Amino acid sequence: MSEDKDRVACLKRKRSILRTAVTNTVTKLEHELLETEHIDVDKLEEILEILVTKFESLKCIDNELEPLFGEIEFEEEYTKTEEYNDKVTLTKFRVNKRIRELNKNVSNFPANLSHDVEKINQVYQPNINIEENSVRIKLPKLCIPKFYGDVNQRLNFWNSFESAIHKNVHLNKVDKFNYLKSYLGGTALSTVDGFSISDSTYDAAINLLKERFAREDLLIQTHMSNILNIKPLKHSNDINAFRKFYDKVSMELRSLECLGLCIENISSVLCTTVLKDLPQYILIEFNQLQNEKSYTNVNDLLNFLSLSLRSRERAALISCDSSSRRFTTSYPSNNSSFEAQRDFKNHKSDKTKQFSASQLISTDIGNKIKKG
Repeated sequence: MSEDKDRVACLKRKRSILRTAVTNTVTKLEHELLETEHIDVDKLEEILEILVTKFESLKCIDNELEPLFGEIEFEEEYTKTEEYNDKVTLTKFRVNKRIRELNKNVSNFPANLSHDVEKINQVYQPNINIEENSVRIKLPKLCIPKFYGDVNQRLNFWNSFESAIHKNVHLNKVDKFNYLKSYLGGTALSTVDGFSISDSTYDAAINLLKERFAREDLLIQTHMSNILNIKPLKHSNDINAFRKFYDKVSMELRSLECLGLCIENISSVLCTTVLKDLPQYILIEFNQLQNEKSYTNVNDLLNFLSLSLRSRERAALISCDSSSRRFTTSYPSNNSSFEAQRDFKNHKSDKTKQFSASQLISTDIGNKIKKG
């Protein structure tokens, strides 16, 4: 019961943050719609897209909360939810209508004036390429992964968050902080949960998250642990397992290099760790190619594994192709097979057929009459 209460309280805090963000975005759009001159269509579309994204997150929270409400508070909560739905729907309608009007005005621009402007541009700006009739492609919405404190996932989260929100010039720091909290969970959310939402605390929260989860020593330790705990390759002819093994090892080693670690300096440790997870046949192949070298280089090991894997993949393709050809050419058609079986049965029946004495006598007399 206490867990449900804690969950409801947490969801309500998130909903409160998102409702504030939605209200602020609606206010921005209403302010833009009141402008009579110099209306930027691109800016309207950008703010509208932000509103849609925030409202989608808000609806997800509402859907999670709905089954947790009791009968008493359900009606009040549902009424409030519908008010936000109406507000956002009305704002979207007004903005889309204004965008259509502005685009219509642009399309009705006088042809002769457009021609004059084009001539002026050609004379005074000959080196500027003017893109006409540009086509706008509606790209799918980017999904920012939620970050729960796993250091392996921090870089994926931060790159997505930084591109979509942190460097978005149309968002103030309060909105960015609201977004940040909505995309955090677990220990990551606990790290910044005590901050009040303001411009100054947003920067402090970002720095604290970097200090806590962007430590290179912790990331290096995590990648080394992943290499130590990798699933061994049991059979060299299991190509799918071989591919997964190679991709995993290669990814972990390249991640270590990206963190500034020179893997050449720890080649002996890395090679020993990887070699112990390989089957005996591959170990024999690798040792034969080493030519009694006293030092094993990890890059040489990766190149060997890559070559061995590609060779097996090509061999498997050739084997599958030859097997399919043998299957199609070695078996006769159904009709010919049926005829062969029928002839065999007739021949067998002729050889095993028995005659009585009266049949043999009558047959012999008949043959004599024919000859006579």
